[in-house]
Amino acid sequence: MLPNFLIIGAPRSGTTHLYKGLRQHPEIFMSDYKEPQFFAFEGHPRPGALTERSAYVALFDGAGSAKAVGEASTLYLWSEQAPTGIHESIPTAKLIAILRHPAERAFSQYTFQRFLKTEPLETFEAALAAESQRRAEGVTPFMLYREVGLYGEQVPRYQGRFSAEQLLFLVQDDLESNPDWVFRQIFSFLGVDPAFAPDLRHKTNASGVPQNQTMFEAVKKAGRAVKRFLPETLATRLSGTAHETLLQRPAMNEETRATLIAYFRDDVLRTQDLIGRDLSAWLH
Repeated sequence: MLPNFLIIGAPRSGTTHLYKGLRQHPEIFMSDYKEPQFFAFEGHPRPGALTERSAYVALFDGAGSAKAVGEASTLYLWSEQAPTGIHESIPTAKLIAILRHPAERAFSQYTFQRFLKTEPLETFEAALAAESQRRAEGVTPFMLYREVGLYGEQVPRYQGRFSAEQLLFLVQDDLESNPDWVFRQIFSFLGVDPAFAPDLRHKTNASGVPQNQTMFEAVKKAGRAVKRFLPETLATRLSGTAHETLLQRPAMNEETRATLIAYFRDDVLRTQDLIGRDLSAWLH
């Protein structure tokens, strides 16, 4: 079977938080493989992505009688091919996108790639300067920090193929300030019990730089060893606590921030018109 809903992005905007919460709902099945990225790269083998349909379909073998069956692949919003593939395969799918202040999203993505040790450049400014060359070389989109945040170019690809009733656009600011309200919105959108309250007391996938690399690696190694024996909600809380305690959050250079805000300005104004939300806070 295929899923009947997808979280389509954007990266570093709270998608893992949503994924963890949705997995707890008794009427929802989420694939164990959080980001198969199938519709972004179908037929084009790529590290970390499932590109064969049979492997993708197998992700949902355990869905049983779940009312809502989904997965969360954050590059679907960015991908030019994903909207067409999704519409051809599951035209009635419900799609959820959560968007974040694009300058902050870009910097968060950079610090996360540094944390993963996949970003070799030691400054955000150097990584931004390398973006055009990287795109030409076909590097992972996760290292195209500006491009992935151009929501005004991405949202119309979905609005042109799916009805308004199939699309739910969320803003990360709301997830930060009122997560219960956000989850009620999602559950209502998916047609499952909106009163269910997931337990997510800590952020997941936080980015940052380890204060002590040796200690951080030791804690992570120990965590992986015991995680498989713990309930998922407890494992999430413990992982979140480790990240919050052991990671330092670097700050973006203010001049770089101002340059990015100017770069994204027209796209932000277009995005707010497309999704019907006041995004003026993203212009500062």
